[in-house]
Amino acid sequence: MRRATAVLAGLAIGIAAWLIPMQPTAVRSPEVRFSESPAPAVAPVACDQKIAVTLPIGALDATSSSWSPDGGRLALGAHAFSPMGSAAPDQQRVLVLTVATLDLRDIARGSDPVWSADGSRLAFRDGHAWTDPTADLVIYDVSSAHEVGRIAGANTKLPFGWRGGELLYWKGSELWTWRGGTGTRVFDLGRDPEPGLAIRFSGDGERAVVTVSGAWGGAPVEASIIDTRAGSIERLIGAWRLEPSPRGHAVFVSFLDHREIRLEDGTVRSAPIPFAGGIVIWSADGRQPLLSPNEFVGFGNTADLETLDGANAGVAVPTLLQAAAFNVSGDLFSGVQYGGRGPSSLDLYRCRLVAARQNPVTVTVYYGESSFEPWAAKRDGTAPAGWEALAERDLKLVGLHPLEIGRIRTLEPSILCDQPKCPNGFGLRVVIPYADRDRAYSRCFREPYPNTFAMDAAVGGYNCVPLYSGN
Repeated sequence: MRRATAVLAGLAIGIAAWLIPMQPTAVRSPEVRFSESPAPAVAPVACDQKIAVTLPIGALDATSSSWSPDGGRLALGAHAFSPMGSAAPDQQRVLVLTVATLDLRDIARGSDPVWSADGSRLAFRDGHAWTDPTADLVIYDVSSAHEVGRIAGANTKLPFGWRGGELLYWKGSELWTWRGGTGTRVFDLGRDPEPGLAIRFSGDGERAVVTVSGAWGGAPVEASIIDTRAGSIERLIGAWRLEPSPRGHAVFVSFLDHREIRLEDGTVRSAPIPFAGGIVIWSADGRQPLLSPNEFVGFGNTADLETLDGANAGVAVPTLLQAAAFNVSGDLFSGVQYGGRGPSSLDLYRCRLVAARQNPVTVTVYYGESSFEPWAAKRDGTAPAGWEALAERDLKLVGLHPLEIGRIRTLEPSILCDQPKCPNGFGLRVVIPYADRDRAYSRCFREPYPNTFAMDAAVGGYNCVPLYSGN
């Protein structure tokens, strides 16, 4: 399958002042220190040895997975497979996989299980998040195989998580904690959940990231970080990607012009390159965000990950998996692969040591030309004298360093139209240093699909924000 690369170019992202904490009333801005990104603390590995896992009870559709703190078990959410989806609560199941024996135990009705900090308990919904928005939250003791608590009336449209021995959950727009049957309110978001609102807790529950996506599921138009201890919120201007760590409460943040990681001690490590797409997978210790390349990678194929500063991390993992994560020891990697017309599956891989890989020297990217660019070809294929120098100048103005500049035909003359709005049938072919890759992607460049030269609308200029502003 082809993977469409998410891109963002020329957007001015504003933040609406909507998150109003009950206490304290002032917005908290943590003290930060900027430093260089350290060398990755991960061994060079490839996670490509697949372990066969079969879900019981006929054809179950995997929906979520969560590693236990000790890395020996996976909690799964699943439901009976149906081409139209399943909403019946009795068809939602919670299962626990013991990795050493591949024993898979169906423990209860429910969905989206989350482990407590000590691995002794699971919290999960007793119902479907969207069809039953007030389903109970169940607290389940794994060793005794008994339900030990139940929270009625929780807002299950929003996620829940653990902060030590306390369960974090929502009632309407209010964040609450539960311990031993007692609930305590933390603060109020100030607005009810709505389409596009997403909240995710860090592994220790100390932080939560909040985003509100733009139209058609695009980049967030609002982004914030909640401190669940202080009951305060920091609004991030211009951020469009936030990923909390599964261990501790570090947060990866991507902006249009740089990427950063915010650590628990207030340190902010930043790299002056954007992260224009792909996925974020945290290292096994939860300290390093590992980033997938923004390129077309097929299902089941492995891709090399890179560190915060764009260097090769020496880690290759299967991409396009949901809830993708290493276990705490880093020897196993898992995720949910969506099945399309068939049931989704739990994909589990064993990781093996390999020789460290080096970044490629260059990468070739393509851009559909616009009629107003002074170096663009006309519809008959002719271009102004010195067009290469003009194109090189404009590329350097946006921070790129072209090693080679060429032109390709993207549309046959027979299908071109007469209006300037249509592509001119040519694309710019640019070879750049590998280090410039993410900057190029953020400016709406594309790579071709593997093993084909059909770049379709991406090169033709459709659905692509112009790289340069018109006069």
